[in-house]
This record gives sequence, C-alpha cells and structure tokens, in this order.
Amino acid sequence: MRQNYSLVFLIVQILAISATTVKAQAQADVYQDQAKTLVERLSGVKMPADDSLVAQVAVKLRAGDKMGAAALAETQPNFLNSTVKLMALKMSTREETFRQPLNDFAAAFIGVTRDGIDARQLLTGNFYYMADPTKIPAGVTVRSNMAADLLSSDNHYTDLENPMIDIGAVLMKVNGQMLLDGAKNVVPNPDAAGVITSRAFMGAHAIAGTNRRAVQYTFQEFMCVPIGNWADISASDARIGRDIDRYPGGDALKFLTTCKGCHTQMDSFRGAFAYWDVQNNSIVNSMAGVRTGGYDSKGVSTKMNKNNTVFPGGFVTVDNSWVNNSQNPANATLFGFRGNGVASGTGVNAFATMVSNSTRFSQCMVKRVYDAVCRTNIDPDQNLPYLKQYAAQFEQSGYNLKTLFQSVAISPECAGQ
Repeated sequence: MRQNYSLVFLIVQILAISATTVKAQAQADVYQDQAKTLVERLSGVKMPADDSLVAQVAVKLRAGDKMGAAALAETQPNFLNSTVKLMALKMSTREETFRQPLNDFAAAFIGVTRDGIDARQLLTGNFYYMADPTKIPAGVTVRSNMAADLLSSDNHYTDLENPMIDIGAVLMKVNGQMLLDGAKNVVPNPDAAGVITSRAFMGAHAIAGTNRRAVQYTFQEFMCVPIGNWADISASDARIGRDIDRYPGGDALKFLTTCKGCHTQMDSFRGAFAYWDVQNNSIVNSMAGVRTGGYDSKGVSTKMNKNNTVFPGGFVTVDNSWVNNSQNPANATLFGFRGNGVASGTGVNAFATMVSNSTRFSQCMVKRVYDAVCRTNIDPDQNLPYLKQYAAQFEQSGYNLKTLFQSVAISPECAGQ
C-alpha cells in the first residue's frame, strides 16, 4: 500500500512539473509572439520567429520594459529605411503616395528621426540630409553634384535606393540649405524652413498655380486638416487676391457662403511664399538672386498677382508678409496656436514656426506615426483623446519622433489592430 502511495505521489509531482513547464513555455511563446509583432510593426517586414532581434525584444518584454523593447525593435534597419521613409514620402508630394523614389523631404525625415532631433526643426531647420561619401559601399556610384543632382534633380536620392546601401546609416546632416540663383550658381537659402523648402515639397506645391497650394498642403500634411475642414466664412476677406471673383456667376452669395471660407484662410498665409517659384526643375527665391523671368521689381512672383482683372479691388501682394486668419473661434481650438509670432509674420520660416509650435502639429505627428505603424488610418475627430494623450508625451520627450514611434507601437490601441 505504501508503495502505491509513493507511486501516486511521484506521478503527481511529475504532472505538476510538467504543467509548470508547459505554462512557462506558453508564457515564453506569448512574449516571443509579442516581440515578433512589435518588430514587424516598427520595421514593416516579416520576421522569422527565431530571429535573434526578436529574441532580444522578447527578453525586454518579459522584464516588463515595453519602451525598451520598442527601442530595440527600432534598430532593425527597415524601421528607418521602410517605415519612416514611406511615411515621409506620402507626405512629400501632392499625390500623397509612397510609391515614389526617395527625395530630400524623406531623407530629412529619416535623419531627424534617427538623430533624435526636435521634430519641429523638420519645419524650421536650416539643414538638409545627404549621403556621407565615406559611407558609400565600394563600387557603388551616388551622384552628388550639388547643382545637378540635388538642386535640379533627385539623382542623389534615387541613387541611395541601391540595395547595397543602408539609407539610414549613410545619411549625414548638412547645415545650410542651398538654392540656385538665376545664373545657376549655388547660393544660401535666404528663408530656409526645413522640409517645407525642400525640393520635393516646393516642387510639388509652388510650381505654377498661385502658391496657395503650398499653404493648403502645409496644413494638410503637418496639421492633418484638409482645407475644407478649416474654411471660415466669418474671417476677413481683406487678404483675398484679385484673381478670386466676388460675384461668381453673378451671385455674390455664392462667394460669401462657399469660396470665401477657404480663401480667407489660404490667402491670409499665402504671402509667406511670395518670393518662391519653381523654374527649370529648381526651387528659386527672388531674395537669392532671382529677379527676372516671373518676378516683379519687388521680387514678388508674378503668379501671386495674376488674373488681376477678375476683381481689381482684391489684395495685391507686395512682399512676403502674412497674417493668421485661423485664430477666430471657428479654428482657434482646432489648431491651438502657441507662442509669439502667431498673429502675423514674414516669410516661410515664420509661417512654419507658427505651425510647428501648435498643438495640432503634435497631434498630427501622432496620427502620422499611428497610420504608419498600426497599418490603419486613425480618424482625428473620433480619436482626439488618444491623439492628445500621445501628443503630450511627444512634446514632453522633446518632440522626439523615435520615442513617439515607440509609444504608439506599444499602445493598447495599436496592439488591437
């Protein structure tokens, strides 16, 4: 009988040990699965279950260090070379598609994220990113002539998409944005504003037209607010240009109830871009030596005052000053402008500074990161509490995009996608 009890006791012990082992194995598998998902979320590529980075991330998760796990996951090269790059490419042009080659706008986003630079400098900084020639693999050609390959074309950046090049590793920050003057000389940019004055962004939005699109897309890409959502018919029409009919089809009411709402906003800021144009595939500014061919005697691009007989009493642009018509009650809460210089200013840098210091900029960056990492588009209106929470954390981190990616990637809302 005693032998039977001993046997039963032994079996119970074996079963208990086995159950503990199975439970431990199950927990280990959970952390491994979570680690795999986290790395894939941040890198945008499928990872083998036995990948060494996944295993290291799992160790962090097992220890309860979720932010550390996300930071480790960001060391996967495709975090910069795919996730950040594609997010930036989508923001860089009018088509809003990531299906395009690398450009100077996206290169700056990659560099600022990698280097932990205050993200507001993406809109206000006087720098750009290009390849460090000492880090280009032997036998690989990257065209790097400033005038021909960076300021007149994207040759330099398209060359960086060579499979042998780790874009995130070879980029270097260069202080002092440059432009071409009328004689094709390389000269300093007199009104540098980060990616807003990049060749990609200005080439998409300051070409032809009336430079209103540059304002529209600055708000659309960096405030996540399409023009229709910030139209305000109650604002002053004093800055609306002479090319906008106040009696479309002979109906003044149509202007007052439709056209006016958008133009009170765009036209009030449009003066910031008065000196900018695109000529011969290059971005030009009249203060950088371009005074002929498309500019008046004051250096204002002629497109700013074209079609001046449509409504001769409209506003005439004579310099690069602007005013903020988006501070009225209709938009004050939406944008949350803060600091000095939000009521008016001169030039693109002042305009971009106003945008980057707003609460809406921070919330928009949360949305951009969420859409990129969680693989679904978050509706700002329906998820404002989430955007506000992570925007506050973003600002507390010193506007660190890498930290924002980590926070969003481990957030419960993202995990559920």
